[in-house]
Amino acid sequence: MHTLKAKLHLKGKAGSLRRQGWIPAVVYGPTVENTPLVIDRKDLQDLFSQITRSSRINLSIKDYSKGKKLDVFIKAIQYDSITDQPIHVDFYHPNIGTPLKLYVPIKIVGEASGIKEGGMLNVLFRGVQVRGLPNDIPHLITIDVSDLGIGDVIRVRDIDFGNVEPFIAQEQALVTIMAPRRLEEEAVTEAEEEGEELAGEATDETKAAEGEEEPPAEGE
Repeated sequence: MHTLKAKLHLKGKAGSLRRQGWIPAVVYGPTVENTPLVIDRKDLQDLFSQITRSSRINLSIKDYSKGKKLDVFIKAIQYDSITDQPIHVDFYHPNIGTPLKLYVPIKIVGEASGIKEGGMLNVLFRGVQVRGLPNDIPHLITIDVSDLGIGDVIRVRDIDFGNVEPFIAQEQALVTIMAPRRLEEEAVTEAEEEGEELAGEATDETKAAEGEEEPPAEGE
């Protein structure tokens, strides 16, 4: 678990704090009142480079009245519309015994054998929403595609989600290896040629049938 240091925000306007290198924040939850904080910008940027939105964070608050650290998740991040830098962060301290719903990113590892054969990796979902206790929420869902050949698929049912429940159908495909366009075009061409041959045979049979004379009726 990653640790982030913070201080209580007792005074000072947000704009002035940001110019001094501090990012305003707040922590709240079922057992914690809304508590305004400030965080060193560099510490926050370092944290963001190492975590995902489903990572648990140990929030260490200097001069916090309860004198303890809080396990938190990032609830929301506000960004500057021009610089795209974070300007405010909401942290959520959950009840450890109450399940949460969180979006967990998917990480693809390995090189699929189908790619070596000319196929293309198609990732259909970049993350999955799951439900579980705070301590069971995974940092990432890792999918190894090393054994995937052309046309192979990894579905939700193929993934071990541990003690959390995915909010997506078990048959939903997450990753597949698509055939290269050349092979697809060849398959289409072959199918079209087969169709033309069958159509030609049917036409020949029709013409032959039309050219046959019906046997004369009795008495003619």
